[in-house]
Amino acid sequence: MGSSYQTVLATGNLVDVRAAVSVSQQVAVIIPVAESRWAVVPLQEDGIYAEAENLAELLSLAQGSVAASFDVFDSDVMVAKLFRDGRSCHEYLSDQAYLVETWDDDDNEILFDLLGRPYPPGVSPSSGAYGADPAVFAALGVVPIDETELGVALSRSGLRAEEQHHAILHALNLNCGPLTMSFKEAEASGLGV
Repeated sequence: MGSSYQTVLATGNLVDVRAAVSVSQQVAVIIPVAESRWAVVPLQEDGIYAEAENLAELLSLAQGSVAASFDVFDSDVMVAKLFRDGRSCHEYLSDQAYLVETWDDDDNEILFDLLGRPYPPGVSPSSGAYGADPAVFAALGVVPIDETELGVALSRSGLRAEEQHHAILHALNLNCGPLTMSFKEAEASGLGV
């Protein structure tokens, strides 16, 4: 079994970040990862999964702020959703070929990617990353951002999802560690503000 975690990267000032976490009514650890950049690590329900998208949405409401939710699933795949002004503005999926199955009311199998896009029987998903646009992710980083390295990290296959996440954060010139922690690890780190 691989690593699974959900975190949020938020831009802006600490007062606004704390206010958004308070409004969310989620328990979370806030850790600085660069100037005006914050890892927000929410508590997982039943120690398994933390809702990060709604939290990122709230964190993006402050004037000029951008937030991204990151969901790493069992080291296999990563989903990132970027938010600005409280609305989704970009989606990223590290591997479009990673599908989950469900069944409809007639017991027919339906396949979905982790962005919720369905694949009817006989339709093959695309391969590689979806939404690997370094220019969109650059708003999350701190100058100097290596856009070439960022582009490679976003589109690179063959890495475990948490390694790819780390490479993306490194290219954004951020302290990667807090954004790859579980709540338990973030709380134990003593880095929370």
